Amino acid sequence: MVKAKKSRIYGWFARFVRCAVLRRVVRGALLAALALGPVRAANLSDINKALADMQHLSGQFVQSTPDGQTLQGDFFLALPDRFRFVYTSGAQSIVTLRGNWLVVQETQGAAANRYPVSATPLRLFVDGRAPRIAASQLETLSMKSGAIEAALRDPDGAIPGRLVLVFDAETLALQGWRLIDIQQQRSSVWLHNVTRHERLSEDYFYIDESIAEAEDE
Repeated sequence: MVKAKKSRIYGWFARFVRCAVLRRVVRGALLAALALGPVRAANLSDINKALADMQHLSGQFVQSTPDGQTLQGDFFLALPDRFRFVYTSGAQSIVTLRGNWLVVQETQGAAANRYPVSATPLRLFVDGRAPRIAASQLETLSMKSGAIEAALRDPDGAIPGRLVLVFDAETLALQGWRLIDIQQQRSSVWLHNVTRHERLSEDYFYIDESIAEAEDE
């Protein structure tokens, strides 16, 4: 089997995950928020309820990478344990969360590279039962340009860097997030044209490895 050249997004993601694995990332899930300064009258339970109410969503995303690239695509979200990001511009990667595993493919049908969620920054956000924010992981809570930003960091230092979740100050809808790695490199994801669904089919989260399997024959 001849492997295709790794896409930029896949290469960056793999490097981040390897760093996290080497540092034995595994800790906690989120829970609370403290009100600091003139932040909207939203407390921990408000934010956690808003996250739990996200449920089944779809839409588009725009991602900026540490090297200045702008990537775009479609997302499908069925919390607590399903999501898919399909890159359609700037990269062709597919990133899928299914249960306890995060799966990264360079293209549709390509070999699936699987990582335990506990070895990725998602461990700060999803614990397999529900998305929630933990007081012990909250570094700062601030209001910026009509948004509430919750900066999260692993208190034990096992997960390198910082994850900043951005919420609309009025509705507490999740607008996106920023990831600052151990070298202070930033990557951000912003969600757009979000549609709420009663339920998304499991077909949206199917892992297709047809091309990889054919090459192995």
